[in-house]
Amino acid sequence: MSDKRWRLLLYGDPKTGKTSLAETVIGPRLVIDAEGGTDWLASETIAWDPHDGPPPTDLDSDVSVVVHTTDWETVEAINVWLQKGRHEFNSVVLDSLTELQKQCKRAITDSGMKIQDWGTLYDRMDPVLREIRDLTKHPKRPVWQVVITALATEKGEKDNSKILPDIQGSMARSLAGQMDTVAYLRPGSMNPDGVLDREMLVDPKGNIYAGDRTKILRRRFRGVIPVTIDDETDELEWNLAQLLEYMNEEGA
Repeated sequence: MSDKRWRLLLYGDPKTGKTSLAETVIGPRLVIDAEGGTDWLASETIAWDPHDGPPPTDLDSDVSVVVHTTDWETVEAINVWLQKGRHEFNSVVLDSLTELQKQCKRAITDSGMKIQDWGTLYDRMDPVLREIRDLTKHPKRPVWQVVITALATEKGEKDNSKILPDIQGSMARSLAGQMDTVAYLRPGSMNPDGVLDREMLVDPKGNIYAGDRTKILRRRFRGVIPVTIDDETDELEWNLAQLLEYMNEEGA
C-alpha cells in the first residue's frame, strides 16, 4: 500500500448499515460509539474507558476497540490519548456525529440552546473534531482511515430540498469541507438471497449532497459505489479497507 490516507464522512438514514460499513476500515480500529450500534459488530470487540487509562495494547489485526460514550467529555478524553500517539489503532470511527452533537449540547446547557450557545458549541467541538480528522497526519502515529458517521436530514422546500448530513450550525459546512469524501449510504436492490444491497454515493445525485476530493472513486464507480454481499464469502464486495487499497494503487 502507498501512503495515501482517507477521511470519510458517511451519512444516511437509520438502519442503512453505516456502522457495519464503517467497521470495515483497516484494523485494529477504535470505534467511538454514541448510539449503541456496536452490539452486533462482526469483529471481536474490546471495551475501553479512556477515563481509566490508556488504550489497550497487543491488539489483533481485526479487533474493534469500543468506547461507549454518553457525554462529550468522554470524546475529549479519548482525543487526549489519541494525540499522544501511544496507541495501536490503524483507523478511528466516530459513530455518530449527530448524536455526539446532542451530547455536547447537554454539556453546555440543559435549558435549550440560545443564540450565544451555538458559538460555544462550535468552539468546543470543532478543535476536537479537527484533531480526530487529522489523525491521518499525526506526526507520531498516523492512522490510515478516519470515518465520521451522521444521520441524514432533508432541508428546504419540497420542490427544492436537499438531503444533507444531520449536523447543525456552522459545523455542518466546516466538517464537510475538512473530509476527503462525503458519501451518502442508501438502500439499493434486493439480491437473490433476499439481502438488501446498498450503494454509497460519492458524487452529487439529484438533491443528495456528496463529494469526493480524491476523484479516484468518482472515476472508477461513476459516483455510485455498490455495497453488496458476496454470496460465496458472505463479505462485502467493496469494503472501506479495500477502497483505500484501490485508491492507493490508482494514485501511486
